[in-house]
Amino acid sequence: MKRIGYLLVVLFLYGCSNEGGKLVCSMSYQLTTQQSESINQKSAVRSKTSLTDDRYTQFGDYITSVTPSVFIIKFLDLRLCSTWLNQEHNLAIIDNNKFAWSSTERIADFSQNSTVTIDLDGHVANDIDMIYLVSTPMFYYQEFELPAEYAGFTIDMDGPCNLKFLNFGGSANIDYPAANDGIGGVKTGCLVKGSNNPLMAPIFDKNWTGFNGNFPEMPHTTILGNTDSTFIFSSDGTASKDDPLGTGGDLIRSLSFNAITLHAIPEGETKTIVGMMTFDTSNLIQIYAGKDNVPYTSDDIFVYAPRYWERLSVKMTSY
Repeated sequence: MKRIGYLLVVLFLYGCSNEGGKLVCSMSYQLTTQQSESINQKSAVRSKTSLTDDRYTQFGDYITSVTPSVFIIKFLDLRLCSTWLNQEHNLAIIDNNKFAWSSTERIADFSQNSTVTIDLDGHVANDIDMIYLVSTPMFYYQEFELPAEYAGFTIDMDGPCNLKFLNFGGSANIDYPAANDGIGGVKTGCLVKGSNNPLMAPIFDKNWTGFNGNFPEMPHTTILGNTDSTFIFSSDGTASKDDPLGTGGDLIRSLSFNAITLHAIPEGETKTIVGMMTFDTSNLIQIYAGKDNVPYTSDDIFVYAPRYWERLSVKMTSY
């Protein structure tokens, strides 16, 4: 995983004094079997049917799709932003510089419909509109059952996505190994436990050259809000409407977030932001016949469904 380096400063709206009350964020994470309706009514969102029925054409014949039984996101950073013109106006919900790698606040367990409550540093001194949510995961983790035809052999290393490669340096857990940019993975019979990287890499390996020990550049940050469509944005690292923190690289831009207003909190009071993040995992992982175009052989391709990023939606309510 590419580590994202932000040039961030202390949130201006909090100020440096002790004036103003405190803020808490309660984030809930839920699976949805139906694509959430757009919060922004300016643009229609594709239905679940069109999302799950979409196919790639570069990986051979489509074989089938599977739905993970476990789906978890571990966040590197998650923050609200008010504008791309002034980077001081951002509020860290999960702060890369604050939380330990093992912190439970980083874990979004969608399969358990989990809720995490986070005390936010500082004091809210001024009203401000938050129009972006910037999400930077460490990784997605999933567990899923392959069709029975895959039980008896190991997928080889020749294609750009394979299950043998899920054994890349670690056990299938949700801790972040210091010596590895992934979480590792295992295949036992037909049960696969592992990270998102092998399942995303074929989408962004434009020349289909295979891994060769490396992953292609993939979007690692999603910028939600202040747009009327969902698309991939290539940034040169300059702060802009579609890259408010100047992150750089390929970014996912999503309309599936509603702007919220944070109001000044009186001294001694505590207010709560309530957030709900949903992800549609229905038939998330698609399987293709690979270069030989023969199903259930060692070069088969395992990949996230097209436009998997449209399955993510966030709704937040301010106090």
